[in-house]
Amino acid sequence: QVPSSLVIADFSTMKHEAFGSDVPFAEPAWYRGMVTPYYEEKHALFRNKVRSYVEEHLAPFVDDWDEAGQCPIKELRVSAHAAGVLSPWAPKALGGTPPEGGWDEFMFVIWADELGRCGAGGVAILFFITYMALPHILYFGSDYLKETIAKPVIDGKAGIAITLTEPQGGSDLANVRSTAVKSADGKHYVINGSKKFITGGQCVDYFSTLVRTGGSGIKGLSIIVIPASAPGVKIEKLKAAGWWAGNTTLVHFEDVEVPVENLIGQEGMGFAIMATAMNGERLIGCAAAVRAARMCLAAAIAFARERVTFGKKLSDSQVIRHKFAQMARRVEAAQGVVDNLAFQMKSGAGPAEIGGPMALAKVECTTAHEYCAREASQVLGGASFLRQGKGQLVERLAREVRVNVVGGGSEEIMLDLAMRMSKI
Repeated sequence: QVPSSLVIADFSTMKHEAFGSDVPFAEPAWYRGMVTPYYEEKHALFRNKVRSYVEEHLAPFVDDWDEAGQCPIKELRVSAHAAGVLSPWAPKALGGTPPEGGWDEFMFVIWADELGRCGAGGVAILFFITYMALPHILYFGSDYLKETIAKPVIDGKAGIAITLTEPQGGSDLANVRSTAVKSADGKHYVINGSKKFITGGQCVDYFSTLVRTGGSGIKGLSIIVIPASAPGVKIEKLKAAGWWAGNTTLVHFEDVEVPVENLIGQEGMGFAIMATAMNGERLIGCAAAVRAARMCLAAAIAFARERVTFGKKLSDSQVIRHKFAQMARRVEAAQGVVDNLAFQMKSGAGPAEIGGPMALAKVECTTAHEYCAREASQVLGGASFLRQGKGQLVERLAREVRVNVVGGGSEEIMLDLAMRMSKI
């Protein structure tokens, strides 16, 4: 007899035709024709769609965009929506474009992975920030906010950024100092404060902003949508090591008046609302970091196969092959962690269950990126020092390591969070 507490899952597997690059480990295992219990035909079709968009509209141009420190994101939002890859996660009623077969967490992994494959985190993040900011409105916002803000953002006619971190606080969001005080007539919030490390600050129309409407601690926090064009909003681009096209910014709010209707949910719900989207944000970070690590590995292998030193190809050197082996085991292990998390979330795991494992996954995936960026740089040698030529991709991905490792929660914060959620 089967115990009544035992849940029987369907572990049927699928095998797909080989897809993408033939460089070893350049693609996830199921792309390479290995059987998968997770990815179905509908996932392969969506993967093909996102890959096609990236190959045509992003990858050929990211080198120039990153060097220029900007990309035509307004035009890209429109073309991405038309292609069904801007907001496939959003409700169709509000302009979303769910893929054939419906949206799920494996679609989510594919979406983040394939957009990340454009090769410039500063470009990919401008697509990701919409997901990081908009669920606040979709899950907790009023019909007014869904119609006036969410709908045009989903349609690609506007942009929105998540605005949490402050200059003095970093990951310490419970002690946010930016304030929102109701006006005497009760019709507006008057907002004052500053937010730092805000990605896409110069190319969005709205900021979904964590502010203090009450007393100290998390119960005094709320989320309010602030128009970027409102009087008193000042946006300053920061000189960052990477993500040049993503325009990392410092945003100041000085006596900014916002209608009370722009409050998401109720006062005091801000921290809880923010937390609902955090695991999704970190899953994006995980998938994108694994793809960055893969690109480093693939670039190093491709280079070593062509490079001849001391009378033989670099790839024939045992010490170099061992580098590839160490990189590959980290990449494949991290991919397995990501796929398992997606499976847990698809199976109903909530924030309390998935928060700790997701924090550990972020460390696993971003340290894989960090390791592979270093080892790929070693294989490419001086070429990886140049922002041109064969080493340009590895050079850029190496510069982007720090924002992947620290953004969305630093390694130290993530490890401690995981242990606290494990009741240690």
